[in-house]
Amino acid sequence: MTRTGGDGGKAPRQSAPFKETGPTGHRARMRARVLASGAGSLADYEIIEMLLFSGVPRRDTKPMAKALLNRFGSLGALLSAPADALRAAGLSDRVALPLMLPASVAERLSRPDPLTRTPMRDWDAVLAYCDTVLTGAPPGQLRILFLDSSNHIIADEALDAALDTGELDLVQRHILLRALDLHATAFVGIRIAPVWPPPATLVERDAVLMQAISYHAQNLSLTVQDHLILHHGQWLSLRQQRRL
Repeated sequence: MTRTGGDGGKAPRQSAPFKETGPTGHRARMRARVLASGAGSLADYEIIEMLLFSGVPRRDTKPMAKALLNRFGSLGALLSAPADALRAAGLSDRVALPLMLPASVAERLSRPDPLTRTPMRDWDAVLAYCDTVLTGAPPGQLRILFLDSSNHIIADEALDAALDTGELDLVQRHILLRALDLHATAFVGIRIAPVWPPPATLVERDAVLMQAISYHAQNLSLTVQDHLILHHGQWLSLRQQRRL
């Protein structure tokens, strides 16, 4: 005898044992796992599986990941394979692209970072940096070397020409705000002089600007170490001229 209920005889519907099924739920669980335990918790095939997510949006990527590892022999061999080899394995460019990026990222990370590894502890270091890095800087350009508490360069930024030739208050505000954004503790100003000796008007404008910045920088725990005017190996220091 069939037991009926108040719903017209239909048996009560049981809830599904799993809230998420199929590739979407699996991907969500893998992402949560990486966020909770780090990518080091993944097996080689799982790393490939996740890299394939963007190129294969609606299918289970585990079989493909294992097949690719079997074909190339190792994770390193697969991730360093050229585009032609990935195409020969039957991958479209859309699927192959995510597999090509990790090797490029690893190569970039292995390079020394010239900015964050360049200390500006003395005059010789500052001038050596200018002679090597700023050789091709356009005449008239104003640059700011933002430094951390160890006098390593955080950023080397050129001011937009339109801003540089505008109101001094706007230039000052821009430089101070950038220093705060970068968490800098000091900076060095550098002007690439168009001729030598530099025009007196250019020197005076830069001196007024840096004096104003230096005055306000004290309240921000920021130090203006110096301002240099350079031209093909020749230089002038506002600090040494006692104008800063």
